[in-house]
Amino acid sequence: MAQGVLENNASTRRPRATEARLTVDGRFFARDGVRTRLRGVTYGPFAPNADGQPFPAIKRVHEDFAQITEAGFNAIRTYHVPPPAVLEAVEETSGVGVLVDIPWSKHLCFLDSRQSQREARQAVLQAAHLGRNYPCVLAYSICNEIAPDIIRWHGAGRVQRFLSELMDVAKQADPAGLVTFANYPSAEYLDLSFVDFITFNVYLHERETFRRYLCRLQNLVGDKPLVLGEIGMDTIRHGESSQADFLSGHVREAMLRGLAGTFVFSWTDEWHTGNCTIRDWAFGITNADRSPKAALHAVRELYEQPLCELLAARPRVSVVVCSYNGGRTLTQCLESLRALDYADFEVIVVDDGSSDDTREILARFPWVRAIHQENQGLSVARNVGLQAATGSIIAYTDSDCFVDCDWLTHLIAELSHSGAAAVGGPNLTPEDGWLAGCVAASPGQPTHVLESDQEAEHIPGCNMAFRRESLELLNGFDPQFRKAGDDVDVCWRLHQAGLWITFAPGAFVWHHRRQGPRAFLRQQAGYGEAEALLRFKHPDKFNGRGDGKWRGVMYGAALQGLRFGAPIIYSGTFASGFFQCLYQPGPAHWAMLPTTLEWHFAIALMAMIGLVWPQVWLPAALMLLAAVAAAGLQAAQAPLAREHRGFRSRMVVFVLSYLQPLVRSSQRYRTRLLSAHKSRSKGVIHGECRGSLPVNGRRTLLFWTNAGVDRTAVLAAAIACLAKDNWGNTVGSGWSNWDLEIDADVGTVVRITTVQEHHGGNERLIRVQFRLQPRMFTIQLCLALVAIAVATASVSIWMIPVPLALLGFLSASWWRAMRVGGQIVGIFERVAEELGLTR
Repeated sequence: MAQGVLENNASTRRPRATEARLTVDGRFFARDGVRTRLRGVTYGPFAPNADGQPFPAIKRVHEDFAQITEAGFNAIRTYHVPPPAVLEAVEETSGVGVLVDIPWSKHLCFLDSRQSQREARQAVLQAAHLGRNYPCVLAYSICNEIAPDIIRWHGAGRVQRFLSELMDVAKQADPAGLVTFANYPSAEYLDLSFVDFITFNVYLHERETFRRYLCRLQNLVGDKPLVLGEIGMDTIRHGESSQADFLSGHVREAMLRGLAGTFVFSWTDEWHTGNCTIRDWAFGITNADRSPKAALHAVRELYEQPLCELLAARPRVSVVVCSYNGGRTLTQCLESLRALDYADFEVIVVDDGSSDDTREILARFPWVRAIHQENQGLSVARNVGLQAATGSIIAYTDSDCFVDCDWLTHLIAELSHSGAAAVGGPNLTPEDGWLAGCVAASPGQPTHVLESDQEAEHIPGCNMAFRRESLELLNGFDPQFRKAGDDVDVCWRLHQAGLWITFAPGAFVWHHRRQGPRAFLRQQAGYGEAEALLRFKHPDKFNGRGDGKWRGVMYGAALQGLRFGAPIIYSGTFASGFFQCLYQPGPAHWAMLPTTLEWHFAIALMAMIGLVWPQVWLPAALMLLAAVAAAGLQAAQAPLAREHRGFRSRMVVFVLSYLQPLVRSSQRYRTRLLSAHKSRSKGVIHGECRGSLPVNGRRTLLFWTNAGVDRTAVLAAAIACLAKDNWGNTVGSGWSNWDLEIDADVGTVVRITTVQEHHGGNERLIRVQFRLQPRMFTIQLCLALVAIAVATASVSIWMIPVPLALLGFLSASWWRAMRVGGQIVGIFERVAEELGLTR
């Protein structure tokens, strides 16, 4: 009967036209377009009232809600579905909303019982039917904690599918309502990517441990808002003053780390569960008679302060935006920077020779310090911003980004606490239409790389901040990186200098992805060029093909490699572990081999052989099919937004997944083998050429010194000279038997090894050995040509000139490399003379 009354009352209730529902806004919430951070407290469960409902009498409810509002809370969490009278009381209390927990028999092996599953669906359906008529209902929690042994019994996958089904039931009844699942550390491995936001109940008393776990949770939930569903301390065992200190400190940490909300457990010591009143726990911030404890005053004082006021220190920050023809999105970027909620910051825009309306847009923002210069590339523009900055912290974002209003606060909070040299945050994808969504789901997007939940190996250039002295220690950004790669280089150089980079998951920016396939592929070509330049400076960070080797973990859609096999869950003894973690298998990089440019080159060679030996076309076709299959699997695993999922979107992602590695690799090779060679050739023409290397490519120079000059000084001076003339060179990483590798020609390199003999006092003999060697891919090409010659000679004599012509090209390349090698010898001889060495 009570349920029938509830449904009848709900059916007659209609929301007021001015009321708006809570929506997700990045990693936070919004209501009527205004940022809403949930400042919540749990309410109940209570002993049944006169109507048999687990809530106090309606008079007490009104008194409680008035007191809750006065204390600064804007949300309550109930562990039962409130009846209409309670929801009406909430709506009469200005600014308070309800997170509704929907109880069902989740403590049983519910997937073994069809009846339990039906009851769960019915409970969610009835709650959503009721809540859709009350805008004060912030969201539905379809379940509050499932025991890990029950999850293990059913299997995590089955439990996730059932929870996803419950979410669909709620969405069908109340499409505008948000849905969450209240999890806890013992089941953190559950994949909850289908809910609107993630709720976690966390009880960790030690503050630093709590802070570290928040960082872990934020990385686990990805781009979704994270809410603490329960956080509290028992005053019987710890005392009221300890509870006040605990809650104020922990809630402060949650706010500064960028959580979307917290719910203090609980409002009052009056607590009834399991058909009995609990008397040996007292988690309330008020006593059973509603008299306040010290924690209530502490939390209220905390909520009265603006977020930026919670920072221990608020250093001046210089925000630098580098723009080249970024007028399309520059206005939005600057408007978001104007709305930053931070006390002391300036905005500097470096216009790097734009030819669009960038100058006119900047004129409309007089508070922005605009610097106009000729186009000199991204790194130079970043350095110009650094030189003009007056802040002790230099923060960078791009003109195709717009920032969250608390961006700087979260960056400074993490930077100040950690003592790191730099800090970065995530970049989220705004809603720009289905095509931009497909581009965002394709591989190769800019993202962060984490070595741990708090330490980053790389932070993207669109969201990074540095201590000024750390950036100046490195002499800023390397000017050779004109389009991309500057952020990767500066991060690696920070690590090499013994500094470290931290990560602030709550400090996010919105980053517009490329709006179409053509722009996306141009971006990937730029990344390929940057990788080739990075390989010269950081050879130990790349494999033989030129792909970067990251120590850390890449997050998001840019994660490379396909995933096979099921993850492993650590449950602890008897499935009783407090923190039960999920260990994902690493990406299967071997499965990406068919997508590489080298694989397609092999297909092309086999197709050429097939012109005279048709039997080879079958393995070539199978190889091509493997490449198509790899791209198809990538498209199938791509994390497309729910509204963009469909066959058309998957086909776009498939095409981009197929083309992306080819475009990126081809530009990488082009830069390594042609562009770098041409750019430094101008310097070689004006350099000193002293003959050439012999045909075998080997030569040794001997230098004598009476002044104690070290061989490392010779190498350092030679590297400086090479850099001045734009020679492509690589310093030995320590794992090789050479000191320096210099690009000689398209398919060859000159490797230099030095040794030093001590002849007493400051007398030393320095030997410098030059060895001209083909690149590995050149050797592979020669072997392939020999195979072609052997295969075609027995079939058609007319195919023999093809490999012979290619071999002639390689011979000419070797001859040119001998001449270039002579110039390299000349550089070392000139350097030796400048250092006072004699032959």
